Amino acid sequence: MYSNTANMLKQTNNLINALKKLKQNLSFVKLYINSDRILAIYFLSNAYSDFNLFKTIYLSVTPGDQTIDKFLQEYEKFFVEVNKYLEVFNDESVVEDRLHKEVLFAINELERYLLNLLDVYR
Repeated sequence: MYSNTANMLKQTNNLINALKKLKQNLSFVKLYINSDRILAIYFLSNAYSDFNLFKTIYLSVTPGDQTIDKFLQEYEKFFVEVNKYLEVFNDESVVEDRLHKEVLFAINELERYLLNLLDVYR
């Protein structure tokens, strides 16, 4: 059995790993959106699964963190409808890039926050 600090360290690592997988799958979505829409949808589905994994880990261990709650509230709506992300990928790459960068920026910010928490638990 883990002590509370050891458990938090392990679960924070799990949260960070889920975010890394989420970022990777979103990058694959962007890579394949113009060449193979089926692959893009596949990777977006994987990203949604990673988002749900992140949420499940968070809710089972450390619910109530305002920073993470805000991220979940903002992006759960985003991932619920798979086509919402795909619809912005059109000939106007400015819109596509902006949305993709906004999502990745939010994920990176949350990852930095979790890395700081990781230092606290060490």
